[in-house]
Amino acid sequence: MTAQSVILPQPSSHARFIVLNLKDLSIEQLKQQLNHLQSTRDRLHGQYRDAEVKLSIAFGPKLWTQLYATAVPGLKALAPIQGAFNMPAIEADLLIHIASARADLCFALSQSFFTGIQDQVELLDERVCFRYMDSRDLTGFIDGTENPQFPDDRAETALLGEEAGVFADGSFVFAQRYIHDLDKWQRLKVDAQENVIGRSKLESIEMDDETKPKNAHIARVVIEDDAGEEMEILRHSLPYGDGQGEKGLFFIAYTKDLNIIDHMLEHMFGRSGDAIHDRLLHFVTAIDGAYYFAPSQELLEEILAED
Repeated sequence: MTAQSVILPQPSSHARFIVLNLKDLSIEQLKQQLNHLQSTRDRLHGQYRDAEVKLSIAFGPKLWTQLYATAVPGLKALAPIQGAFNMPAIEADLLIHIASARADLCFALSQSFFTGIQDQVELLDERVCFRYMDSRDLTGFIDGTENPQFPDDRAETALLGEEAGVFADGSFVFAQRYIHDLDKWQRLKVDAQENVIGRSKLESIEMDDETKPKNAHIARVVIEDDAGEEMEILRHSLPYGDGQGEKGLFFIAYTKDLNIIDHMLEHMFGRSGDAIHDRLLHFVTAIDGAYYFAPSQELLEEILAED
């Protein structure tokens, strides 16, 4: 089995994230569009070898039941969280993750998918994202420092193992968009920003446990198992925004276990039992969120085969 092409490599400089519901689009029409999308990806990859054209197609829990007879163990809908800070959840049918070293090729793939079906789908989001500076979030802090770096470690973190049978080398996906209040954030001095994140801003060095505030972002999202080992996820998040308009982060992570994401969100939003929430939520707002499953390339091709 082979993971879909966008998952294991390091993130590219540009990405588009498409989130939608089928609305009037039939399953057969969806299969045709996704096959055309993959053919376009292959053609562009052949024409522009240095452009790192990559793609992942992931399905929400409801759509999965219409596409494949066997349920994916562990695939579920994301539950919203309500508290001092709310985390909405908007279940979607489809998530398409397009990535490339070139923004124009990301556009070409998006255009390829939507050709002829614009009025038949409900577009929830199409987010144009980019690598910012030296892989920093718009807050100015390096994003994804905790990501596993070596291919074997990335695969171990993101992909289901051989014991998953037909679902091996597939991956669960969590996608959620955040809006940043940069005016409010930039009123903080650098040392105050570092206390919010739990890292130094320039070098991205994590504070030691004695210094790091308990409500720092790193303190809330780094989750350990019973043996004290960090429960990792594979982040592909990228910023988005306009100079005068909305700015933020499209957070996306691939994982072999959605329970890790559940724990992270509970700790972030103050639902883990210790009455502490992530202080970063004073400066960023979660807009939506959903869980998906990205099957292996082989299983995807089986699903998309014409009946």
